[in-house]
Amino acid sequence: MSKSQEITQIDLWNHFIKDGDEASLSYIYKENYDLLFDYGLRYTSDFEVVEDSIQEVFISLIKYRKNIGCVINIQGYLISSFRRQLFLILNNSKRVISMEYLPENSFDYFKNPENEISEKEEKEFLHETINECINNLSNKQKEILYLKFEQNIPYDEIASILNISVESCYKSIYRTIKSIRFAVEKKITSSGKLIIGFLPEQIEEMKLKGN
Repeated sequence: MSKSQEITQIDLWNHFIKDGDEASLSYIYKENYDLLFDYGLRYTSDFEVVEDSIQEVFISLIKYRKNIGCVINIQGYLISSFRRQLFLILNNSKRVISMEYLPENSFDYFKNPENEISEKEEKEFLHETINECINNLSNKQKEILYLKFEQNIPYDEIASILNISVESCYKSIYRTIKSIRFAVEKKITSSGKLIIGFLPEQIEEMKLKGN
């Protein structure tokens, strides 16, 4: 989401919170539906459960509008609310153990077809390595990577969504990328080239923040 789009949504959000304008909320719903739906499918393949969770989030916004405090990042707030609602429904239907704990492999990083491994023969070994590394990550590590690099959610918002410290968020991303990069570099020599979308200076920046 671009900065201008985010500002527009914040304006509409504030209009909804202040005046109860459901047209503004409807626009926010349409702009964020695909994001929430895709996110939900990484936890369950049950479309109905995902859709119900999204609906419940927005129904609750209408019901409890007057009790909602200041919101700076709309995406982060909606993901956090949706995540809680999804876990609640899955827990009530006995599909997970509890809202606080999900099986390690429940978050599917490659659920979206757009993220499928490339079929090009010359890149297969690289993608297979990355796929293997990501699938071996913990549930929380995969979720942090997805939120940061697929959805560009700020570190502080990710920390809030996952109920961890910002420092832990930095460290988790740095260590995860480092381990993936190390595994890839064992197979290819790519001095000065871009590896899985992370430039050397980006790695160094996260290293400084994570130490």
